[in-house]
Amino acid sequence: MTSLDLLNDLLDAALSPILSLSDLTPTSFSYRRPTSHVPSDNVSTIHAVVTQRKSQLAALDDHINLLNHILDKLQGIQVKLKEKRVLVQESLTFHEALASPTRCLLPSELLGEIFLRCLPQTSYVTPSSNDCPLVLTRICRQWRAVALSTPRLWTSLSISLLKAEMSGGDAYKFWLEKARSIPLSIRVVHDMDLSDGDKPLSIQWLRPFLSQCSDLWWHGPPVQGLLDNSVQSLSRFQVTFQKANFPISIPSPTPQLRSVILQSLTYDLHSLGSIDLPWHQLLELKIQFALVSSATFLQVIGLCTQVQRVSVSSICANASLQTDMQPITTVNHSIHRLEVNVIRVGLDSLFEALTLPALEELVIRFCSPERYPWPHEQFSAFVTRSKCPLKWLTIHRNKGAESHLTEYLKILPGLKMVV
Repeated sequence: MTSLDLLNDLLDAALSPILSLSDLTPTSFSYRRPTSHVPSDNVSTIHAVVTQRKSQLAALDDHINLLNHILDKLQGIQVKLKEKRVLVQESLTFHEALASPTRCLLPSELLGEIFLRCLPQTSYVTPSSNDCPLVLTRICRQWRAVALSTPRLWTSLSISLLKAEMSGGDAYKFWLEKARSIPLSIRVVHDMDLSDGDKPLSIQWLRPFLSQCSDLWWHGPPVQGLLDNSVQSLSRFQVTFQKANFPISIPSPTPQLRSVILQSLTYDLHSLGSIDLPWHQLLELKIQFALVSSATFLQVIGLCTQVQRVSVSSICANASLQTDMQPITTVNHSIHRLEVNVIRVGLDSLFEALTLPALEELVIRFCSPERYPWPHEQFSAFVTRSKCPLKWLTIHRNKGAESHLTEYLKILPGLKMVV
């Protein structure tokens, strides 16, 4: 019998008399009100009941005090047992880790590949001591050594210039240096407030890494000479504008650049005057602004002679633009997929001005459901003129094309339309 079993038996024996106490037996006076008249010959009997109740009350108080004392002791024992359990659990975890197959059997190369699968599912990793890859450096010496010697763990990073300014960028530099010579994916959030006119922001520590970027997302106000250094590895470039007329220029050669995203949810794009990019070599282009004039979009399409996938939001055209566009025909022989978000009138003029012989998929999103009619005649003329192998036509928030499906199938026998 263990000591705990013996203690349990002793508690049962000690508590048995207490638990078997009889219930309080009512007297003949129990149902009278306290103000009721009591005959004088019953006073002595009542005094005897009072004396008995006081004795019973004192005995119950003794039992309660004894039980409180026992409970205090048991609680103290419980606390010590819980503390001991924590120590035993830590020891168990430690020794299981020592015997773990990942420590004893897996080579460093395989362990590194497993680490790569643990990275956050995002294009740009925000450093956190509780997430991969930093958390891997805190498990054990072997994991730390493998993590620090696996360059691909450190190729993705989201940078806050405000945090970098406080430390000179040391933490970010330490991260990116571990990537060695592997191309980088970097998001830079310009969250500095420079409105007080102090000295301009310095990003000298960042420039060597920008030249190593294959994927760069600049979010915020521009910095003078941002891409003056060589960026020959850059294949994807994204800019999020926070003010109008954001100047974008890549003075150095970018032979690998194939994908560009230009976006601002608060400003319109009416001109390419402040944007200088190697349009002719792009394969993918996304333009996402509050409003994009149709004339500017057509200008872009004319410059992008190799682009295959284009997305634009939100196309609009006023009366003057529509009039100006009608005599113009923009031909692009490379676009396979076109996605257009329409916020105002102008889709009909856009169809009249475009010829896309290679178009296979067209997605049209109307921002206002059923507000503007589907430009059936202009669309029919567009696909007839383009002679394109259009296979998919997807139209959101406008069902006007449904009634013309039969006619469209005569022009495009393999067409599948989703409305």
